[in-house]
Amino acid sequence: MQHYLHTLILIAVSLSLFACAPSPYQRPDAEAGIDSDESTILAMAGQTWSGYSENTLPAVDELMKQADTLLAANNLDAASEKIERALRIDSGFAPAWSRLSSIALANNNPTRAIQMAKRSNSHAGNSIELKKLNWEFIREASDMMNDVEGMENADKAIGILNSL
Repeated sequence: MQHYLHTLILIAVSLSLFACAPSPYQRPDAEAGIDSDESTILAMAGQTWSGYSENTLPAVDELMKQADTLLAANNLDAASEKIERALRIDSGFAPAWSRLSSIALANNNPTRAIQMAKRSNSHAGNSIELKKLNWEFIREASDMMNDVEGMENADKAIGILNSL
């Protein structure tokens, strides 16, 4: 459980890096002096948001930047509000659903985390990295609920995505 919380914190920190970048969806530099576990998580988070910025409406992009700043400050409620506003503008913006999933996990709401991760996956298209991240959230949420079958299904999905 502590490992998963550590992962969530790292994802939130990585999102804060995006707020400082020209686009919040660019991949951060994995060679920035971060240890290997953190580097892997940062790379995964960066890849999940890449490719979305060029098709993102300016209002959605701005709301997501604001949400990233709020996430970095651990203001989860305000970040959720910004993300939900962005989703009212573009309900198919998969990274926003994924962020809501991570916030639900941080708020100890595994059922909502699974719903949000599945919603993100339904809009993720060909983004293997975003789908893997969402399955990680589903696995963690299943673990929180002691749902062994859910954890096994998530592990299988992650394995399949890793082989692509």
